[in-house]
Amino acid sequence: MRKYVEKALKAVEISAVAAAFLFCLTDAGAAAEAVAESIYRCINTVIPSLFAMMIVSSLMTESGVLSLMPRCIGKLGRLVFGMEESVFPIFTFGMLAGYPVGVKMLCDEYSRGRLTRKRAELLSGLCFGAGPAFIFGCISQQLYSSCSAGLIILISTISANLILALLMSVPLRRTASAVSSPCRVSISSDMLTDCILRSGRAMGNICIMIAAFAAAGAALDRMGVSAAAGELLMKLPDLRRIRGEVTVAAVLDVTNISRFPCGDWLLLPCISALTSFGGVCVLFQLRALTAGKLSLKPFIIMRAAAALLSYLICRLIFPFFIGSEATEASVSRISSSSSGTVVPSVMLIIMTVMLMLEFSEKSSLQHTKSC
Repeated sequence: MRKYVEKALKAVEISAVAAAFLFCLTDAGAAAEAVAESIYRCINTVIPSLFAMMIVSSLMTESGVLSLMPRCIGKLGRLVFGMEESVFPIFTFGMLAGYPVGVKMLCDEYSRGRLTRKRAELLSGLCFGAGPAFIFGCISQQLYSSCSAGLIILISTISANLILALLMSVPLRRTASAVSSPCRVSISSDMLTDCILRSGRAMGNICIMIAAFAAAGAALDRMGVSAAAGELLMKLPDLRRIRGEVTVAAVLDVTNISRFPCGDWLLLPCISALTSFGGVCVLFQLRALTAGKLSLKPFIIMRAAAALLSYLICRLIFPFFIGSEATEASVSRISSSSSGTVVPSVMLIIMTVMLMLEFSEKSSLQHTKSC
């Protein structure tokens, strides 16, 4: 039976590759348009909201700054959530820094031997969040032109993570180390340069993955797969007012939430659930960032549970924030406009690439001298 399943999966994979090849060959214009739109999203939203956080998080784990947390806070994390003093900052930082940051920090801790693989996998589903920059910049301002929507989503996603962490505190206590290993704190210019370079490469991986999923989404649209899946999703009460293809695109890549109807406050619970889960593209980003060191099965299960919790919490709290505005705003349409310029992000990419080239040249010169 297992052999038949493996053969069926291989047949599906080969068919998917063949379909992608035929799509790029026969409809190159649609693929190019989808990739161009995804690159614009990366430059305008993803890079400004994530790049600085990626550098800071990498510097925090590399320098050992996490060990400087006050003991009272560390004891609180161990008492309530069963987390070590070095892990609790990653938990709080990961919920606010952006999707891949928390898991990347856990992977770095595992690579340095400060966490076991099983424990890092358990924590990966908790140290995860969209971050205020993405929630307010990509969702709240573009869809609602209001900070209230972003605040509702932020409260819902963080509350879901906290509840999930409380539920996971029992297995976390069982796998917790008795004594936290001491860590020496040191920061240097070489360390900062290395963190910037590694963060630049990580951002490159993330943006390339988003562009690839945009092309895949365009192929699914052309083949009618998105429409068929969208028909099923439209049967859900809260998703009847959205085109099925847009919902499928948001499940594949969470940045496509910006394509949702503007001003529909009744969609907030679904948006909150999608934001809490992160989308399929984020899963592939994490797979690339962790280089297969951690299994993502516990992560997927926990994020599905967090999405459900976030949906329920949002449904409970959003009437208290918007009151009678919800019904009135659901009929209105607010035109989303992006007034920001992409020049700073483009310059940031150029400078990062130049820094990478300079660093690689220095490394090759040092290697030549040593030989």
